[in-house]
Amino acid sequence: MDTQFIGEHLRPGQLGHFFVITSFVASLFSFFSYFRSVNTEVVAPDSSRTWRLMGRSGFALHTAAIIGVFITLFYIITNHLFEYHYAWEHSSRSLPGKFLLSCFWEGQEGSFMLWTFWHCMLGLVVMNTAKGLETRTMTIIAFVQVCLGTMILGFYLGEDIKVGSTPFILLRNSMQGAPIFQMPNYMSFVQDGSGLNVLLQNYWMVIHPPVLFLGFACTLIPFAYCIAALWKGEYQEFVKPTIAWALFNGAVLGTGIMMGGAWAYESLNFGGYWAWDPVENASLVPWLVLIAGLHTLLVYRSTGRALTITFIFLTLAHLLIWYSTFLTRTGILGKTSVHAFTGDGKALTYHLLVVIGLLLILTIALLIRRWRSIPYIKTEEETLSREFWMFIGSVILFLASIQITITTSIPVWSPLAKWITGKEFAPPTDPMSHYNNIQVWVAIIVGILTATVMYMKFKNTEGRTLGKRLGITALIALVMAGLIGWGQRITTWQYDIMLFAACYGIVANIYYGIVVQKTKFKKLGPSTAHLGFATVLLGILLSSYNKQAISFNTTGMPFDFKKATEKENIKESRENVILFHGVPVAIGDYWATYIGDSDVAGKDRRIYYKVSFDRRDSVTHKILEHFMLYPDAFINPKGQEGMSANPSTKHYWNRDIFTFINGATDKSKSDTSTYQSHMVRNPGDTIFVNSGYMVYNGLSRDIVDKRYQPMDGDLAVKAKFTVYNLDGVVQELNPIYILRDRQYLTYVEDTIPSMGAYVRFANLQVKSKDSTAVEMLVRQTDPKDDYIVLKALLFPYINVLWLGVVIMVLGFFISIGDLLSRKKTAPKTATQR
Repeated sequence: MDTQFIGEHLRPGQLGHFFVITSFVASLFSFFSYFRSVNTEVVAPDSSRTWRLMGRSGFALHTAAIIGVFITLFYIITNHLFEYHYAWEHSSRSLPGKFLLSCFWEGQEGSFMLWTFWHCMLGLVVMNTAKGLETRTMTIIAFVQVCLGTMILGFYLGEDIKVGSTPFILLRNSMQGAPIFQMPNYMSFVQDGSGLNVLLQNYWMVIHPPVLFLGFACTLIPFAYCIAALWKGEYQEFVKPTIAWALFNGAVLGTGIMMGGAWAYESLNFGGYWAWDPVENASLVPWLVLIAGLHTLLVYRSTGRALTITFIFLTLAHLLIWYSTFLTRTGILGKTSVHAFTGDGKALTYHLLVVIGLLLILTIALLIRRWRSIPYIKTEEETLSREFWMFIGSVILFLASIQITITTSIPVWSPLAKWITGKEFAPPTDPMSHYNNIQVWVAIIVGILTATVMYMKFKNTEGRTLGKRLGITALIALVMAGLIGWGQRITTWQYDIMLFAACYGIVANIYYGIVVQKTKFKKLGPSTAHLGFATVLLGILLSSYNKQAISFNTTGMPFDFKKATEKENIKESRENVILFHGVPVAIGDYWATYIGDSDVAGKDRRIYYKVSFDRRDSVTHKILEHFMLYPDAFINPKGQEGMSANPSTKHYWNRDIFTFINGATDKSKSDTSTYQSHMVRNPGDTIFVNSGYMVYNGLSRDIVDKRYQPMDGDLAVKAKFTVYNLDGVVQELNPIYILRDRQYLTYVEDTIPSMGAYVRFANLQVKSKDSTAVEMLVRQTDPKDDYIVLKALLFPYINVLWLGVVIMVLGFFISIGDLLSRKKTAPKTATQR
């Protein structure tokens, strides 16, 4: 007889399983129907139309089922149904509601579902816009949906082969060996979930993953159009929609990548927005290859050249998304990336390799089959032609992608290399230097090309006019770079060249838009996107080259940050300052004072540390500027020792002051303060405390205080104090003394958070009508028992980077608008091999 478990809610899981199976079967049906429609287009047109309608119906049902899966899982998470492993592992009751969506895509299954959902939305658009290419493109889209659908099936073939992982598995089924799950009432012991990863408890992680996964999903559409063109050997109709989708893909994926950079900047404490982490690289590489393919496709549209390499680039962009998924989800990067999933063992590894293999075989087979029929032009390009340098730029982007991929994939190929050579191959110990030493030259070349090619024409360019325009813009850029380099003290020669490339890209693209395009908005897409790219390069250089720590440890007190080498530990120790409670410390141009924390109780809760920054006149010491920063940290997150810190940043138009906590006192273990008795009798009497004093203003029975709930028979009186520090009045203080039922004494304590002081009205002695003595107990935390270790960094002109991203994305969308407004044009005539 089966055990009946008390308190489980099985219906949502059963409904979720039904939607998962329905979505898989519907996608398989849609794939088969569309495939049959393609194969009967010529021999049986009526049958083809019927199969196409069936394919549409199947895909619509698939989409509805995926939405059902999405809603069901979200219901389970929001209602805290911890009998389901996914809800237990990724959420908790204390998690703020605004982060519940982040729980959805924290796990493997949820992120696969998000990816699938975006494919559904994009597929519906393609289904209604692809016209003559609908059946072929939708066959590919439906096939990829079948592959993605297997990722969340969660069943076994035989005893050992696991196909996918379902988000609707019960906790007791995922942990069958635990004795607690043999108890019918085990749910009475499962009161809360494990909780969301503290790094994901940030507003950027609510919006960044959906945008990034939309970018990942968009790579499928150019891939599908390319396969559709190769399928029947028709190379004209696919060009316009593929360009439009590649532009949209470039905008969305680029935005998603930079949103990830913004999340890292706002949430992580490595002090920056890009660290060449393998997961970051895994999203960047497909974007670079996509942009290369977009430019070669533009070459094909205008000249009839570069179609073969275009097919390779655009299909490879989607294949690289799957390879990136393999890198980040199988656990193979676990030791080299802080962002990667831990993986689902060998099952997911083999599963992804099978999918990659199928898509790769399909692509290679069609390329081989159509190799001789793919149009090409026998003559060589002119050196002073736009297509020649666009092709060169695309190849450079591709080579950059290869370098990034090879290094990122070291954990993949190093075991084989060791077996062949007997040598160990390890990821670079300093990835920033490793990548920068190569990619800075890629940025320089591409930055120069993005401006130069705008002045060239397809086929050939008149050299004198070209030289004149480039000479003018180069001279202006040289002056601009010289002034910026001098002002920002950029003295490293390769970065001086990068500065010139960025300035040249900015000046040349602005000049092109004004002088050549006559500021015709519809025509400004390419120059705007290239202007944005050049501005991004300038922002990267300005914010990174002169990034500096402005917190310096002058106490001589060493800190152990557990760095890999002693040298790194010493450097980090020098750049962190200890702030004792209420004691101002110089940080850059400011005096920083730690004035307390949010004192949030409970495990896995965020604590905000309040730090006051004052910029004072060097002579009069008058405060010229004041602001507060609130770096926060989770202490002992998920029961682990240590802290997970999030930065707090002061934004200016020309710089950011970036702060984060590297250490804080554990008050529960180190507070050694005790209450000290003080007597006051007359208004004006003073009690001195650390960093200030309290002036007694008398007694009052007029008590309106939310901390005090009066009861019948209460005799209550409050003492009135005004608290001062060196800068003047801090606050009013009103501790309350209560005599309840003429026999019980109690009190309501008041606090001075900025001074770490706790004040209690302890006793009231009435000696005569005009003589009343008041005993106050004051406990003030010793500064050495309340401190934080803070690091502060200065990022100059980082807003230039974010501005560049906005401009670049705007350029993509302007280009889309211009493309869609054009009449259909066929690519230039080319021959077949």
